Amino acid sequence: MREAGAFLNELLRLEGRGAYTADMCSCGQTNAVAIYRCEDCADVRLYCKTCTLASHQSHPLHRIKRWRNAHFSSVSLKSLGLRVQLGHQPGEKCINSQKAWGDDFVLVDLSGVHELGLDYCGCESALPHYVQLLRARWYPATTVNPKTAATFRLLEAYHLLSTQAKVSAYEYYSALARRTDNTGAKTPKDRYTAFLTITREWRHLKMVKRGGRGNDPEGIPATREGSCAVECPACPLPGKNLPDGWEDAAEDKSWLYRLFLAMDANFRLKRKKVSSDELDPSLNDGCAYVVAEAAYKAHLAAFDKLPNDKSEHCNNHAAVNLATVKGATQLASTGVVSVDCARHEMKRPCSTGDLQKGERQVNADYILRSSLMQNAPKKLLVSYDVGCIYSKGFLVRFGKYGWDPPSQTFTWAIPKFHINAHRERCLADFNLRYLRGCGCSDCEGVERLWSRSNGASAITKEMGPGSRRDYLDDIFGANNWIKVTNLPARLLTAIKKAVPERNAQVASFAQYEQALPASNIAAWKDAVETWERDSSKPNPFFIKRPAITQAAIKRQLAEEDALSLKAGTATALHDKCSASGMVIAGIELEEHQRRLKVDVADSGNHTTDIQRAKLVERQNLLRRRIDNWTQVQVLYMPGVAAERARFLAADENASLAYNVPLILPSAATTVSTRTLLNHEWRLRYAQAFDALGDLRGHLEVRAHLYKFKDRFARGQRANTRANTIIKAVDAKIDADAERYRAAYGALRTLAIPLVKTDWQARLLPLLQADIRHVTEAESGQSEGRRKLSWIWSSNASPEVPDASGTVQDTLRVEWCKSRARAMRWTEEVELLQEEMRRTVAYHQWAETRWFDLLDNTFPHHPDYREGANAYARRQAAMRSSMRKYCEKSWQYVKMWVCLGTNDDDSSIPDMESISPSDDEDHAAANSSDEDPFV
Repeated sequence: MREAGAFLNELLRLEGRGAYTADMCSCGQTNAVAIYRCEDCADVRLYCKTCTLASHQSHPLHRIKRWRNAHFSSVSLKSLGLRVQLGHQPGEKCINSQKAWGDDFVLVDLSGVHELGLDYCGCESALPHYVQLLRARWYPATTVNPKTAATFRLLEAYHLLSTQAKVSAYEYYSALARRTDNTGAKTPKDRYTAFLTITREWRHLKMVKRGGRGNDPEGIPATREGSCAVECPACPLPGKNLPDGWEDAAEDKSWLYRLFLAMDANFRLKRKKVSSDELDPSLNDGCAYVVAEAAYKAHLAAFDKLPNDKSEHCNNHAAVNLATVKGATQLASTGVVSVDCARHEMKRPCSTGDLQKGERQVNADYILRSSLMQNAPKKLLVSYDVGCIYSKGFLVRFGKYGWDPPSQTFTWAIPKFHINAHRERCLADFNLRYLRGCGCSDCEGVERLWSRSNGASAITKEMGPGSRRDYLDDIFGANNWIKVTNLPARLLTAIKKAVPERNAQVASFAQYEQALPASNIAAWKDAVETWERDSSKPNPFFIKRPAITQAAIKRQLAEEDALSLKAGTATALHDKCSASGMVIAGIELEEHQRRLKVDVADSGNHTTDIQRAKLVERQNLLRRRIDNWTQVQVLYMPGVAAERARFLAADENASLAYNVPLILPSAATTVSTRTLLNHEWRLRYAQAFDALGDLRGHLEVRAHLYKFKDRFARGQRANTRANTIIKAVDAKIDADAERYRAAYGALRTLAIPLVKTDWQARLLPLLQADIRHVTEAESGQSEGRRKLSWIWSSNASPEVPDASGTVQDTLRVEWCKSRARAMRWTEEVELLQEEMRRTVAYHQWAETRWFDLLDNTFPHHPDYREGANAYARRQAAMRSSMRKYCEKSWQYVKMWVCLGTNDDDSSIPDMESISPSDDEDHAAANSSDEDPFV
């Protein structure tokens, strides 16, 4: 910055009097010495005391500087003799003025913490002191002899900062105190506790004011649950933005009126065991987003012992399990669980509640039911990262609670990113890409929504229960309002992208169909439509692959031995162990050796005597089992004893139990029978696929643990616990890799004498770079060039006679996926248009609602009635402006949607050049004497 010196010089010049060095004030009075300058006025001239007091009768919170000893120093208007008279016009005398109690009144403002000389009106018709303060736009800390107040402009500024930037009350008040005096020599009187009370009451009053409670004759006491929440205008809300007859819409249109919900837990928004509901009750108490505490606690107290449902058909979702074992001894709440609008990322009314022991279903059930009671339509799609498990016993649990079954029809799904952690069955049954009427919803918005509230986690962690719930209500309301104001641009951007993609996918599907036999298409179409109507029918997106497992091969070998014995053709050389049994036992011993070797290596030099004794006992037990097994092995492999002796003589460490060479048929240099080689081949082939399956599962678990750690683990203790669990999973991944490599090495050796040639199409050498999650790229690869590791595409599919059937299944699934892509993008275009219509309709409904609230209150107080009516008209005008802005922003959407479907599209504008602009309607919608939300 070349002009830095000039800027610095000007800043220094302002420390002095500048061009105003005259000693006398411009008023011309005798002895009127000009030594006072206001820091907050635009005028930088110096004035005398009389002129300064006269000009600041209406500005008692300005900061004054006095020129003395050749420099400026702070001086208060109170010390100069300024007194503020309430209950009268500025400058008007009160015949019965009353000083503030103790004449020690403190007013907190954007300019700092001020001590004022305050006089209340004591006339016969005088109003209560707190009312006099409110009419001066000063909010009192109490209604009885108030000694502290905060200006409305301060509260509005802090309200916005606390919800937008998550600034804590302590930090904000400390900044005001430092703004008053930053030397520590004249620290202003501490009013932090009073500031907390004022800001909390302010939040509540602003919320009920926006909820229309001031325009309702029944007032605040009649506030209904959820009635003060900022609703999503684009969601289907019966009675507000749905067309007449929507309940009876045909099946091909009824999906447009489906509500998309997303459930999720957040373990960042925790709370310590501070205060209690008796000492710190909630002011909102269920009127917005967080459920009413009393009923919620009663439900948890009654069903606290109800265990979570578990699934035997899906992965063990360790991220949830980790949450349940986190240390929570000093926490009253380990986080929150919420039900949100999945399409537009907004909080639903009465749809958030505390967690106590992790992500339990007893908590999630109550929150979901509470959300369903808030104006939900007949059809719902509910997305949950563990939806496959949660949905199974959903209605059964409702019965256990004594609740009536929900009247809505449910479709369950798993968010698009989270579904990668599930097994193939879930990928087919709960995939948003396959479910009809879902458009291109990813339902991950609930995760993105947490990022806007997590900034407040450090603040809410230290709050009392009621303060925390009210603050969360305020944050969620602010986030919702931001989303509402952004809807015109957001929906317009979405449809700009959706229409070209729809056209491309529909054309691609049409081309794909042309290359397939019509008979196949008819059968596939019938199957997929049947499944779409009834999800209990066979899912055409799912291919049931014959699985090869070690357990299955062991069973087959045992059955073959039984048949041989029955037929009298068995050649058993041992009365208790067949040839296949010997090979099976050898492979099991090999696995025990690997595990013991890892445990010995991990034991280190600092093991205790007990730990060392247990390791020695395991080695002794394993050695005895190996000795017994080798006695059987020599019967089927006569030359193996001499071979083992050579190994033991060549390596002194080979005598350790975990190093003893087992020399199975694949490792023997002596000739083994073809039967033994074939037995080991079958077992090793199954072992390889078993190891790959375990490896994939552990990689999924590790990926979720890393994500959980990044999102929720804060502090050394939590990170240490998470790292310990991740380290244990890493050890399992290493063991899976070692088991696969052993199996692969044996298969390569056995393939030569058995003349196996096609097995390497499914099994490849396992490199360290191959051991990565499905979403991870190889080191040095960008996302655009990322390639899937081969371990995720290797399926345990044995050689089957009906190869054409497998091909047909693959073609069917690809046809179903191509059809689903075309349908989802077509639905997305229709759904976006419906959401635009609903948004306009909602703003129209809200405008009418505010007009209906006119003249409902204060029939005998014209001034109050006028204020209530003015607020209702302002809100109605705001909704009208927002509606008009939406209509103008989306005026070309219908023509854009027709692009690609009409031959003549010359009249269609270039949508890339169309975007919401700051026109008059938009300016009107976003301008107000006070912020629309705050």
